[in-house]
Amino acid sequence: MSENKRSYFSTIPGLVTGLAGVLTAIVGLITVLIQLDVIGGDDSDGVTAVNAGPTTSAAPAGGGATGTTAITAAGRLAAEPTLLKLQGTERDKAVTVRNASSAATITVLKPELSGADRAVFTTDAGCTNVTLRPGASCTVKVLLAPSGALRTYNANLVLKASEILAVTEVPIQASIII
Repeated sequence: MSENKRSYFSTIPGLVTGLAGVLTAIVGLITVLIQLDVIGGDDSDGVTAVNAGPTTSAAPAGGGATGTTAITAAGRLAAEPTLLKLQGTERDKAVTVRNASSAATITVLKPELSGADRAVFTTDAGCTNVTLRPGASCTVKVLLAPSGALRTYNANLVLKASEILAVTEVPIQASIII
């Protein structure tokens, strides 16, 4: 007796199952490539600076409080790179902070972190309370302590100086594999 055996994939349920497997593999591959920033991503330079310019601050307008007058230096902090990307197994990267003003010496304050995933990042004290002449720089290291596998973390490194009202933010993106 000859048996006529048909392939599993020649049946409708077999064809649907095979197609679902192929689509799942393609979606999984695309997801991994996006997580590793191989495809997609943002091509903007990433720096956000808020600058109120040179100003003189005095006592509040409502009266009652006596304040001291302080002159704020014109200028800004520059950061390099302008977008900090940690990929794969990288757990730390350095950011160079430079006094981009042309005439004022400034004191860099402790870097801060903001954004949704700020809790998984820390910074060292490399630029904390460092005085920079015009054009001088210091280095701060951003460290990542991830809490899960294959995930993208986003935060901002916030840089300030006591003499400048401008705030420089450096976006941080970490696409990691543990």
